[in-house]
Amino acid sequence: MGGCLATVMFWLFSGVVALLVAVAVDLALLPRSRFHTWRSLVLMYLVRRYCQLVGWYNWRKVSAKYSDLRGAQERFVLKVVKTHADSDYGQHHSFADIHSLEDFRRLHPVTDYSHYKSYIERAMQGDVRALFGPGQELAMFYCSSGTTGVSKYIPMTRTGFKEQYLKVVGCMYGFIGKYYFPWNLYKVATFPCAPRWRYTSTGVKIGPSSAHRLTSKVLSSQYTMPVEANIIRKEAEAMHVAFVLALRDRDVYFWEAGFSFSLWNQLQFLERNWPVIVNDIRCGRLSPALDITEEQRKAIDSLLSPDSERAAELQKEFERCFDGIVPRVFPNVQMVMALSSGTSMAVYSERCKKYLGHLRIASAVYGASEGAIGVNVKEPGKQPEYALVPEADFVEFLPVDESGEAEEGATPLLASEVKMDQLYEVVLTNATGLYRYRMGDVVRVVGSYHGTPTVDFQFRAKQMLNVHMEKVSEAAFTGALRRAVDGWPDHQLVDFTTAESVLDPAAAGGRSADSAGSPPYYLVLLELSGPSLPSQRIDDIDATLQQEHFVYRSFRVKSSIGPMRVVRVQPGTFAAYRQHVFDTTQTTINQFKQPRVLRTEEQVKFFLDREL
Repeated sequence: MGGCLATVMFWLFSGVVALLVAVAVDLALLPRSRFHTWRSLVLMYLVRRYCQLVGWYNWRKVSAKYSDLRGAQERFVLKVVKTHADSDYGQHHSFADIHSLEDFRRLHPVTDYSHYKSYIERAMQGDVRALFGPGQELAMFYCSSGTTGVSKYIPMTRTGFKEQYLKVVGCMYGFIGKYYFPWNLYKVATFPCAPRWRYTSTGVKIGPSSAHRLTSKVLSSQYTMPVEANIIRKEAEAMHVAFVLALRDRDVYFWEAGFSFSLWNQLQFLERNWPVIVNDIRCGRLSPALDITEEQRKAIDSLLSPDSERAAELQKEFERCFDGIVPRVFPNVQMVMALSSGTSMAVYSERCKKYLGHLRIASAVYGASEGAIGVNVKEPGKQPEYALVPEADFVEFLPVDESGEAEEGATPLLASEVKMDQLYEVVLTNATGLYRYRMGDVVRVVGSYHGTPTVDFQFRAKQMLNVHMEKVSEAAFTGALRRAVDGWPDHQLVDFTTAESVLDPAAAGGRSADSAGSPPYYLVLLELSGPSLPSQRIDDIDATLQQEHFVYRSFRVKSSIGPMRVVRVQPGTFAAYRQHVFDTTQTTINQFKQPRVLRTEEQVKFFLDREL
């Protein structure tokens, strides 16, 4: 007996030693960033190998479920309902009577955030059973960006996060694994601002979901920005530090930007500020002019060392020109990751092309604080098509028109019921407290994968102008504005937003005007590069929208809608607005989306106070 045990122990020990030797050899042979510590190197290796293994295993489980997506969705819904049936919410909504997907859709209403507000407030105060069944533990409350509306608090349980993560990683591995699971130890360039974490009375973290990975010592090992340096909350200063840490490493493999809007902002910042950034790399310390605290400066300077050779290489490339600059300063970069779908982001994606050379903007996952909607089945550079993730969420589709308004009497459809090229608002059921929830995202059905629809994001449902029942969508106005500005050879559009005249202090019939009776109109706020804007150029925007939107034109002809009031704002106004949002909310750089329609007098005043 003793001999058998000794033999088993010998072979077990030999197996462990062999595994450790294999790992050591693998680790030694892989190309790596020279800016790793031993700790970050080992952590990156383990994280990447773990993701590859988990991805491979879960793709085998998930991929088979596309042949019966409805069955997978039903199993997901019934599991969630059973898990939370004993919660107050489950009892109030008859979860015990739900035994099929049909029961769920019949008994549970379509909802919005106000439906959950009281339950979420109770959960934030420690009453987890308000929304969740026994044994569930809250991991965090995700705070939505709030840049296109009021911030919402989305609960996330530890179990729900784990299950969703495994399904999404599995789909990523299966669809696009060769692009997103690299066999090297190069870093990912990222450009964050430090988030403003808050905590509930019971100690549960509140903040943006996008910032979580950058505050984890394990996950941050993947990035050029270590946890120790992610301590600055002002956008310009934080981006400066991020570029110093990224550009010193010529072996960056990915550039991660969040949204194409963020990518454009980063590239513009680099083009304006590269001399100071390069000098910081040359000297191995931050510029004395950088507006940060001494404590922050000391922490970041401790991570730097002088590198005149890399600084000279960068200076040579920047002085040459900025066409194709990204692959020139990062020769090993394989892709730039940013969500580029939708009319609002398309403006920025187009502008970024000259900086990217042969690279293309890629997006792996379409998700939000509320959940992961889909994983991109197309390779980088092609128009995204997001396939639903079986058993990660249950997604329904509410038919909407071109302005994002739901058709009268419309009810959400199953994935098997949607039509190609039609618009729908996403209605989401997740594993962490939201049921048949209208997200406000409008998607278009653009293809299929194994008989299931693939979609692409288009715009936010409530980002439309509507002063006289004309319902001009974000997509319609953005398209008209771009075509008008394209005809101005001396000007380039930096950014824009709009508001309805009821919020304009100068408006006839507005809240602060006393000359009621004049027709309502659109207030258009533009930041442009170039000389003064002639009056005929201002008229171009209105004329182009009339050409492309019949209802708007009919009301303009009848003088039911007045001519647009176009206001040109000072250079840097939109950057100042971003910083204002960062200073007054929990929104982070990677979350921010410039609202195309302002909804409060305070927002409008911010821009009008900066009229050129």
